[in-house]
Amino acid sequence: MKENILEIKDLSVTFKKKHHPSEQIIKNIDLTIPKGEIVGIVGESGSGKSMTMKSVMSILPSNGVSKYSSFLFDGKTLDSKERIPAAMIFQDPMTSLNPLRTIGYHLIEVVQRFQKVSKKEAENLAIIELEKVGITLAEKRMKQYPHELSGGMRQRVMIAMALLAKPQLLIADEPTTALDVTIQAQILNLIRKLQKEEDLSVILVTHDFGIVAGMCQSIRVMYDGKIVEEGNIDDVFYHPAHDYTKELLKAIPTGDKNEKLYSLSGYSETSEEREMSEMIAISETHRVLKKRGERNG
Repeated sequence: MKENILEIKDLSVTFKKKHHPSEQIIKNIDLTIPKGEIVGIVGESGSGKSMTMKSVMSILPSNGVSKYSSFLFDGKTLDSKERIPAAMIFQDPMTSLNPLRTIGYHLIEVVQRFQKVSKKEAENLAIIELEKVGITLAEKRMKQYPHELSGGMRQRVMIAMALLAKPQLLIADEPTTALDVTIQAQILNLIRKLQKEEDLSVILVTHDFGIVAGMCQSIRVMYDGKIVEEGNIDDVFYHPAHDYTKELLKAIPTGDKNEKLYSLSGYSETSEEREMSEMIAISETHRVLKKRGERNG
């Protein structure tokens, strides 16, 4: 039986709004991430992927409230005040890096937050990490500002910052969205390489099934704040069980230049119907959200 790095039961996230009723964004989901694997969380924009990850990292906006019945990290029960040894790579480095601070300032700050070392030692560690993520002339880059680097290099800086936090779990939230195809492949290869070298568990948040197919061992499919299907790559790609998953798979581009964009019009389940559903095990590795009592078919 696989060990899990993360196990959360009955996770919900609710946002309080002035003069409006509170809105539940994440709807009582169970999230399990196996140790030492890359797990893909897939879904359209607004499905709750990023908000789930921000809840895991305890970085929700001030009007967001996260609740769960249990939270285990590497087998240890944590309370709501404890930070887990995890780091997050965001999709747009320019919103995460202070444009008025050098690359070196950002990296040194992270090192000194997690290690009791001098500024010079922190600088040396930062340079080593920049080289590890494939940035040439690392000493020169330390003195540069974010706008002086390309998009791919900025994303490598974000990965270096994440690794300097010494995480056991790395969360990559749409890490290649703003990059061209060639640089996308380089960043994904880098994440895969570092995952093996650093023995990391990785959550890869994306809307792109193609990326998941090439990177991940298992998938969680999200829609409207719910996980509607989860399983290993073969389970979900070759035996999709939920209508929404089937629609997402149909929407994967084939590369045919005459192909029309596919509309996800074939999925019509209501939010109320999903609320009356529960996760059912199809096999040891494959689970799907079905209406209570509907275990077959």
